[in-house]
Amino acid sequence: MAARRQASAAAQKARRLDDDVVLHLRKPARVLACAAAFAWLVSLWVSWPVLSALALPLFCWTFVQAVGLALCMGARDAAGHDSGVGLMTVAMAAGCRFQLDVLGGGELWVLPLCLMLSLVLGLVQVRLRSYVLCSLTVWLVLLPGAAFAPWPAGQALRGVLVVGGFTLALLLHRGVALARRRRVAAAASLAVLAYQDALTGVANRRGFLEVAMEKLQASGPQGLIALDVDDFKRINDRHGHEVGDRLLHAVGRLLQRLPGEALAGRTGGEEFCVLVPAASPAALLAFAGGVLEAARRVSAQGVGLTLSAGAALVQPGEALEQAMRRADTALGDAKRTGKNRVVLAPEAAG
Repeated sequence: MAARRQASAAAQKARRLDDDVVLHLRKPARVLACAAAFAWLVSLWVSWPVLSALALPLFCWTFVQAVGLALCMGARDAAGHDSGVGLMTVAMAAGCRFQLDVLGGGELWVLPLCLMLSLVLGLVQVRLRSYVLCSLTVWLVLLPGAAFAPWPAGQALRGVLVVGGFTLALLLHRGVALARRRRVAAAASLAVLAYQDALTGVANRRGFLEVAMEKLQASGPQGLIALDVDDFKRINDRHGHEVGDRLLHAVGRLLQRLPGEALAGRTGGEEFCVLVPAASPAALLAFAGGVLEAARRVSAQGVGLTLSAGAALVQPGEALEQAMRRADTALGDAKRTGKNRVVLAPEAAG
């Protein structure tokens, strides 16, 4: 069961990474798709004197390409992106094969077209299975029936070119896809480091402030709770900084498990802040009291801790900085009057 959960988590992580890759691929994929559509229309324009009597099948292939282009333009995940790009490319291959059958001379163009379409797919498709399926379909659409060096040596050369071309395109796709995933994963890691506290796992001050301001603008009544580990300097002096770091890590894990839409962040050395939906002072005090009660059960190497808290209801239109100052003032009152308790800040004046 544990192995199954780990496999499921790994698969979800891979899907999220693929979806993040699509965001980076969106612009180049759209540029290439539009360029391919333009090249198709130019080929129709150049060949129209011969192809005008066959307008219906050409219109059908053009319509399918347009559907693929629309899917590519509107894709928000890897599945939609690969489906759109693949549909457009296969439709383009079928349309080109139709043109070559009518115009003749396909033996000169089939292999270059196969290789070109496979290479372009390798640059813009995300998932290996999607690429292999679409690329094989392109080759199967274009190659059968094309006259190419009917003598035995020529047939052998054709086989070498087909296998070599497909292998080259596959290697290109794998190399590009791997480099792209590494770049996206590195960018995501840097973003996490910029907004997440490495020791506790909760948001750092910058990350907390940015998300908290967004929540205050978009959500209903909110309460702010300023938290501080009691006697943290004494804990460090008596038991060492390693124990202190373990306790801070444990507090971070506790805050990550808070119910509902609570947002937690580390705003200082042993100071934390929580923004939580709260419709009344009683609800805010009850939530803060639950956090303090849970903190009393936290320990590291046999060393426990307590928290003091200052709680403030955020007034309509009140700036986050002002609400944090009121919560910090209430926290100071809790420290001065015995610690391990919650003090509610008075409402903001005016």
